[in-house]
Amino acid sequence: MTGNEKKPAPDKKKKKRILIVVLIIVTLLAGVSYVMTLKPDLIAGLFSRKKAAHSGPTSMYSDELRSYVFYPSDYSLDPTKDEEYMGLDRQLWYHAGGVGVGGPLEDDGSWNGYNDAVRFFTKYFRTVIAGDAGTYNTFFTDRYFRDADPYVRFAPQMLYDIHVYELSETTGQDGTTTWTFQVEYRIHRNDGTFRNDMDSDGVRPLLFVLYGDAEGNVKIDSIEYYRKK
Repeated sequence: MTGNEKKPAPDKKKKKRILIVVLIIVTLLAGVSYVMTLKPDLIAGLFSRKKAAHSGPTSMYSDELRSYVFYPSDYSLDPTKDEEYMGLDRQLWYHAGGVGVGGPLEDDGSWNGYNDAVRFFTKYFRTVIAGDAGTYNTFFTDRYFRDADPYVRFAPQMLYDIHVYELSETTGQDGTTTWTFQVEYRIHRNDGTFRNDMDSDGVRPLLFVLYGDAEGNVKIDSIEYYRKK
C-alpha cells in the first residue's frame, strides 16, 4: 500500500450485525427486569418447589426475590406457654358454600360430621404447630415429592387465623375423592423454618389439592400459591 492509498472503509454489515446483537441483549435484559419488578411471583415459583435437604431446616416454600426478618428459632418451643399467642384465634375455620364454621383443632369430635378433608386439616395444622417434621412428611403423596423435598426439620409454629375454603370436591367411580382448598393462616413470631416466604403475622394464600382413597385416607397431592381468578 502506497502513501497515497486510502484505508478500506469499515465493514458496514459487520457494524449492523453488532448493533442488532446489542439491541437484542438490551431488550432481553429489559424484559427480565420487568418480570422481576412487576411479576416477582412468576420467578419465585420457579424456585419455590425445590429446596436442598442436605443439612439444617428445609422449606417447601421459598421466595428468592424477597427478604424477610425472622425471629430466632426455638426447637423446644411450647406454643401454649406464649400468652400473646394463646390470646389469638387458634381455631380452624372451614368455609363451604359461603358459610364458615369454626372449631378447636384439638377436639376431633367437633369435626366428626364433616368430610375426610376437613378432619385431615385438623391433624395437618396440629402437626405444624408441634413442629413434627417426621409426621408432617407423611401427609403427602409420592407424586408430590417428585417436585419437592421433605423437610429435615422445622421449629414449632404458632399458627392462628386458620381458614380453609373448599373450592371443589370430585368423587370418582372407584371411591376416591379429590378436593381443592384455598388455605390461609398466619404465624405469630415467624422464625422462617416452616414458611420463609412471608412475614410474621402476614398471610399468603395457598392452593391445596387433596387426594382421598376409598378407605378415607387423605393426603396432599400439590401445594401452590393461590391466585384469585
